[in-house]
Amino acid sequence: MTRPSAEQRQRDSAGRSPAGRGGGPRRGAGARWRAFAGRYGWRAYALPLLTVVSALVIFNIGSHRDQPPARAAASVGTLASTVASTSAAPSSAATATSSATASSKSASSSRPVVSSPATSLASPALPPGAPYTFQGTGSFSTVAGHSGVLGKGQLYRFTIDVENGITGVDRKVFAATVMAALSDKRSWIGSGAVALQRVDSGPVDFRISLSAPTTVRRICGYSLRIETSCNAGSVGRVVLNVSRWTRGAVVFDGDLANYRRYAVNHEVGHALGHNHSHYCLDNGLAPVMMQQSIGTRTAGGRVCRVNPWPFPPGTADAPGAEQFGDQADADFFQRNSS
Repeated sequence: MTRPSAEQRQRDSAGRSPAGRGGGPRRGAGARWRAFAGRYGWRAYALPLLTVVSALVIFNIGSHRDQPPARAAASVGTLASTVASTSAAPSSAATATSSATASSKSASSSRPVVSSPATSLASPALPPGAPYTFQGTGSFSTVAGHSGVLGKGQLYRFTIDVENGITGVDRKVFAATVMAALSDKRSWIGSGAVALQRVDSGPVDFRISLSAPTTVRRICGYSLRIETSCNAGSVGRVVLNVSRWTRGAVVFDGDLANYRRYAVNHEVGHALGHNHSHYCLDNGLAPVMMQQSIGTRTAGGRVCRVNPWPFPPGTADAPGAEQFGDQADADFFQRNSS
């Protein structure tokens, strides 16, 4: 007779049949575990431990997965109904000074936007650079100066203001940069239906104001949690954020002069009644009413080339198709920041 193996002896000693199958008595949980451990040895302990560890790893990965950005409750720089809805406390104590002198780069610069995933993810962030005034006084002073009527069509009068307490910015240079952008034939006067005139007193249609971030958040809201500018129609003020004026935007790749032209033309475009645009022009340029501070990626995945002008040369479809409503803006923000 063949001698039973150790494994067979272990199975015999553990009991042969559970109740209902072999007629034997039902074993307790302790007996069943001892039988299982006796049969599988160290593997009986390793398998449950491995299961627990695997579950913890899966949970840890899931809990640290990047969350999608919050949907914008209000679009950047658009309607008066979204303005002054939120007053947010400053998130840092940045102070400082920076030169606002525009660079001498070509106005028609078409430097290609870097469209790598890393750049796309970083687009809404404020680029590194010079310090700027984070908090002003909340009051504004008009920069003295006036102009003749620029262009033909419906006349809009405006002032150029700077928030008191902002330092490191030459106010006259700021005003000159704004005027250079708006008096260019590629700007809004190029439509033949709009005329602009700078004044420093009397009634105006809007004020173009360089503002500190805390004031921008108070006037424009802070639902997107990034530094933006806006048109606050309810108070008749085009609000240009000094942080962006100083640093620009990632997709402009350091071209601060063209970014400033874009910021002026985009926000003044809102003051003139234009909505945001979310599609490239036929030649691949971004329309000036695209939120280029956030990014230039369309719903179809196309990355437009940055553009500061409403009517750039060689574009038959400028200033571009526009869309109204917060949902289109929220979708644009999400695909350019996630």
